[in-house]
Amino acid sequence: MMNKVLKAILRKDFKSFVIKCFQECSGITPYNDNWHINVICNAINDMMDGKNRQLILNVPPRHLKSIICSTALPAFLLGHNSKTSIICVSYSDELSGKLANDCRNIMQSDWYQEIFPRTKLQPSRRSINDFTTTLGGGRYATSVGGAMTGRGAEWIIIDDPLKPNEVTSDIQREKVNEWFGTTVYSRLNDKETGRILVIMQRLHQNDLTGFLLDSDYGFKHIKLQAIATEHEHWETHNRITGQTRVIERQIGDLLHPSRENQATIDDIRQKLGSFAFAGQYQQAPVPVEGGIIKESWLHYDNKSTFNRNDVLQILLSWDTASKTGAGNAYSACVVIVITKDMKLHLVDVYRDKWEMPELVKKAKEIYLQWHANLNAGNRIKILVEDAASGIALIQFLANERDGRYFNVEPIKPHGDKISRLVNGSVVIESGHLLFPKEAEQHAWWSEFKKELLGFPGTKYKDQVDALSQAINYATLIT
Repeated sequence: MMNKVLKAILRKDFKSFVIKCFQECSGITPYNDNWHINVICNAINDMMDGKNRQLILNVPPRHLKSIICSTALPAFLLGHNSKTSIICVSYSDELSGKLANDCRNIMQSDWYQEIFPRTKLQPSRRSINDFTTTLGGGRYATSVGGAMTGRGAEWIIIDDPLKPNEVTSDIQREKVNEWFGTTVYSRLNDKETGRILVIMQRLHQNDLTGFLLDSDYGFKHIKLQAIATEHEHWETHNRITGQTRVIERQIGDLLHPSRENQATIDDIRQKLGSFAFAGQYQQAPVPVEGGIIKESWLHYDNKSTFNRNDVLQILLSWDTASKTGAGNAYSACVVIVITKDMKLHLVDVYRDKWEMPELVKKAKEIYLQWHANLNAGNRIKILVEDAASGIALIQFLANERDGRYFNVEPIKPHGDKISRLVNGSVVIESGHLLFPKEAEQHAWWSEFKKELLGFPGTKYKDQVDALSQAINYATLIT
């Protein structure tokens, strides 16, 4: 039997309830407190209070996120209102079943029944994945894409919707994102009061977190990194004592050093690799130092203008998109000036979502602009991949219209996008490709650099595809 004070604390304070649930589920593993648990519990308290209805929590693995959100939270909600309907979703039936079983065991424990004596499970509906209370509430567990027809909920909890080994699959990521857009919102009983909680480690720029943030769904976003990369200020409120705690986290501070010290973090980074560590532990799917291309490889140009007599060739390299919808890729054109010293100079990047008539008009406009700039004559070429929408662009440009001739070079790609950049990477690393010295002043530079250093883990790849096409073509003519 628990004393009245302890029961009152466990009823009122969600964090205290979480600790009790951890002790129930973890066996002999001792509970190790840390400030980030306060941050997560405070954010969930705000959701329960109605201050925020949609929340994304990005937390490294093994930092209590599933016990807090998928095990303790449903039990806590049903304890306070056993009419509450909850849907919990994970990437697999096996994982969702494990979390559901833990939650059900807690709700059937003696200590839970002492705290919430009015919340009883329906004897005829106690299955692991679908148990209900005697008042009609309950917790339904399923996997992404699993059966939800006929189900409604006040709370939808999505816990790790994507497997780490599916990170490179565009099909799997898009399947998860499409599932959210077409299914999840329709399952809320009341769109005005329903809550959606997403808890996950980042895996890719276009994982569910990236999709939701890019789509402006209005989610509050909490990102907890294993190693702080900027100064962080956190405030948490204790509902028992009424005290507010302030946490100031400095660059380089570890998230939970008593569990994972610097040596442990370094070992994890080495075993996972930079891409996986950056996403799962740093919640930043693009590594600071990049993927195929390293930032230290970028060499900058002293030239700001070019004498036409020094110019060997100007390449306008296009990567074109087939569709122009909100979630589709961009069309991009990179401008490379090849000088007689066999250096390649990246001088401009154009990028937008153009329908075919506008795309043709833009391609002609860029050609004529650079033709006029350097009086380049036949030394300027438009490179277009001879596939998909590129075929149409080639056909439009290759035809003489209004007396103008556009020098188009159809490109038959060899290998996939990654191998093409790998083949061209030596040109970048060796310094034969030069980036504009005042690059930071160019409006296109920030997004271009982010895509180049993050490739192939970036959401969009159009600028890199256009660049690698130009580099690989240039190596054949120089």
